[in-house]
Amino acid sequence: MSGQIQGAYSVQTSLAVHRKRTLLGATAISSLLLTTTAVVAQVPTNNPPPGLPANTGTQSAGSANGNTAAPSENITVRAARQLLREKNSPSGVTELGSAQIAQTGVQGSTATLLRAAPSVYVYQQGIGNNEPVISIRGARGLEVAQTLDGVPMQDLLNGGGGSYLQNLLGGHFNLDQISGVSLYPGVAYPDKSTFGTIGGTIAYSSLRPSNESKVDVFGSVGSFKTFNEGFEVDTGRLDKVFGGLLGTGDDAPKMMLKYSNLQTAGYIDYTPARYNNMEFAFDKPYGDGLSLFQATAIYNTGSGLITPEPVPLPYLAQNGEFSNYSPDQQFVRQNNDYFTLILKNDTYINDYITAGLTAFYLYSDSYTENYGNPTIFAPSGEPGSATVGGASPFNQTVAGFGEQSGYQPGGPYYDPQSYFYGANPQTAGCPASTVAQFAAAGQTNPCGFNSEYSRVHDDTYGFQPRVTITPPNIFGIANTIKIGGLVAKETSDASPGANTGPSYLGIYSEIPHTPANQVNGFDGGTQRTIYQGYAQDKIDLFQNTLHLTPGVTLEGTDSSADGDKILNGTPSASLLATAYCQAGNDCLNGQYKAHKWDREWLPFMNVAYDLDKILPAARGVSLYASYATSALFAPTTDFGPNAAGSGPPGASIVHMYEGGIKYNRQNLSLSFDYFYQHIERDFGFFQYQSGPLQGTEIYSNLGQRESKGIEASAIYQVSHDWQLFGNVSHTLAKYLKTSLASVTVQEDQFGLALRGAPESGVPDWLSTFGVDYDHRSTLTHGDEFNVRFEGQYTGKQATTYDVTGLTNIGSIAGVPPFGTYGYYNATAGQTVYNPNGGIQPFAVFNLDLNYKLPMHGHAGPLHTIDFDLNGLNIFNTRYFQYFYNQISPSSCGTFTTGPFKGQQISNYGCTRAFNDALPGEPAAITFTVRASF
Repeated sequence: MSGQIQGAYSVQTSLAVHRKRTLLGATAISSLLLTTTAVVAQVPTNNPPPGLPANTGTQSAGSANGNTAAPSENITVRAARQLLREKNSPSGVTELGSAQIAQTGVQGSTATLLRAAPSVYVYQQGIGNNEPVISIRGARGLEVAQTLDGVPMQDLLNGGGGSYLQNLLGGHFNLDQISGVSLYPGVAYPDKSTFGTIGGTIAYSSLRPSNESKVDVFGSVGSFKTFNEGFEVDTGRLDKVFGGLLGTGDDAPKMMLKYSNLQTAGYIDYTPARYNNMEFAFDKPYGDGLSLFQATAIYNTGSGLITPEPVPLPYLAQNGEFSNYSPDQQFVRQNNDYFTLILKNDTYINDYITAGLTAFYLYSDSYTENYGNPTIFAPSGEPGSATVGGASPFNQTVAGFGEQSGYQPGGPYYDPQSYFYGANPQTAGCPASTVAQFAAAGQTNPCGFNSEYSRVHDDTYGFQPRVTITPPNIFGIANTIKIGGLVAKETSDASPGANTGPSYLGIYSEIPHTPANQVNGFDGGTQRTIYQGYAQDKIDLFQNTLHLTPGVTLEGTDSSADGDKILNGTPSASLLATAYCQAGNDCLNGQYKAHKWDREWLPFMNVAYDLDKILPAARGVSLYASYATSALFAPTTDFGPNAAGSGPPGASIVHMYEGGIKYNRQNLSLSFDYFYQHIERDFGFFQYQSGPLQGTEIYSNLGQRESKGIEASAIYQVSHDWQLFGNVSHTLAKYLKTSLASVTVQEDQFGLALRGAPESGVPDWLSTFGVDYDHRSTLTHGDEFNVRFEGQYTGKQATTYDVTGLTNIGSIAGVPPFGTYGYYNATAGQTVYNPNGGIQPFAVFNLDLNYKLPMHGHAGPLHTIDFDLNGLNIFNTRYFQYFYNQISPSSCGTFTTGPFKGQQISNYGCTRAFNDALPGEPAAITFTVRASF
């Protein structure tokens, strides 16, 4: 019978399973359990199946020395029965564990680990958790759910990692704080899918305490001035603490404390980063080891400089492919803190009922500073001090967007009670040459707009009740019923008038946090409360060969956003009473609040059939098919005043169809599947950059897109020591409707999705393949030598370019026809698919060498030393991870000739187009030593 049992118990087989062997997976174990009449649980792993505790051994609770045989056997049989009843039916899930984590190395992240899975493309600009960007079957990272021990870890307000340029360094958990991950592309089972996803669920498992007491001290040194050091303390089973009062044997508690510090200069110039990661874990089994309470507390930090945008190719050609603007020219600096607390309990009530409850609390603080030297900006598209070959840097400050006029008197953002940039004392620091340059162009001094500071604080808390019911078989029909839910709330600076959320503009990197420098935004805060309930039933028929898993999820949200300095809000009486407003000027900033309730019913169905009984020659073969829907609710950043005249968009919906075949017998595991995913009510965003509607925004969910493809994987245990592995996937992702959209995977550029155009940044082919060699007693008795070599192939990707506004890209709903100023103003700078672009295929090869040396008591308390040499991109392949053609915004004035004479030129209408690129990491080596005491 096929199935998926995560972290299942070891079972005696003829196939030796070493530390890094992954072939003997869920399917093989479930088949063994079914055909074995006397199941004997051996040394368990630290990650039991959902609903079961860790470390259910052969001892009874009342016998610490394990001499009472009968109770032990009863416990084992009950645990084995629970394993059988907890299985999922087969699907396109991918399991990644210790082998893939070791291959990723300390320079990687929880995101780059996913490169080993089919249909997943990941890139990031630095080492560690450094602005990772993910796509799964063409779905973007903001559309994918992430969980840690079943707890939602994504931003509930916006999806995925949150808003653009927020929380880019570090994360709620790090690579060395997990034991593995289960990747459910598309739509997961209701009990796995968590909240708010149309792209899949990435279910991480936390690192748990060991059964044996130990102290590990480790350190790493690597390329690009990368250093990592830390320790891990495991208490082992605390049988004798307080005279066994806390439990003995299978019921003994255990704890773990782990800390690591990673610092690096980065492989791109001027991108240093530092990460501190600490985890405390506590496990307390009870009820003869069949129930489990867990507490997990994680505190992580991340700080450093990042590249706000890929660098223009002319600059890279002049200064080197890993060059970057120096901090005295421009920078984005972040300082982030993350805290996670998870309390989880699963209680074995009897052979038929298991109940659980998880409570959690998360917070994050993200401090971001943007700076661009005033000399790098110039009026009317003229070259600045950092312009190379006509390519100007794209900067995230107001001046970098060419929007200075919007914040000055007469501009839509101007608030006479707050903004005094025309006479701001800070402008005294503006370079005289820059003042003269802008004055000659008839434009106001830009200084005061070239530096920005913001702080965003998020709190998330909630709980997850669940129950699993496995009633006795009736007429040979077995049922595994799961019922559960999720209630959670996330707030972002939700206290009205709080001084923690507003952004500030200034001229220097240290900006006074005064009302004179405050800019408009949701300084009142955003919040979302979610309610989710699910029910699913796994039904086993016809001698356990046909498996039906129907389910349904009900999701509801209560979301709101409010602020008192929102463009197109309701101006206050005191604002309208100012001389500026009384003189007839537009005063558009004021109080604004939006609120929306959403609710969606989401069905799920999986059917699987095992061929064991009817075709003995096809033993180990299972066929399956799934249909499911899932929902992603509109980001709260889409709750602002909508120029389209409608309120916040409704939920985006995905319909997933999936079918496949799995084979798992002895030394060979194979899988193949086909998927089709149709996304309707796709979100879109647009902001007018100039003209009478400058600053106004359109939020919509009128788009449609689809992705379809195939996925295949294989693991072949050639011999006791040698293993071959590989997977391949082919994805076709395209838009089905012309609409407003964020058209890049990172969602860093808004534009137009053109009907029939492919999604940019989604490789057509992906493949991971390699060989694993694991041998014991190579140089001395009990040692272990492991070599893992893998290649990762990335196929061609579509890219984008910006149109000038004078290009006819077809009719657009709600936009005047081509040739009018309205069409020009709506399309200038819009990002669209580039039929003449693309990133060519590339392949990267990685190597991990590991040698574990036991000391056999020859070095006092030192038990083992582990040496690891990790090589990434060992052949130094040069490639671009992200690439596009763009027009840098600039303050451009008005048309002097032509049909639009006298009208304002778009910020994107007067500079030349050029290519930007983000290079991939070159060859890198890291050497790690771990000593265990």
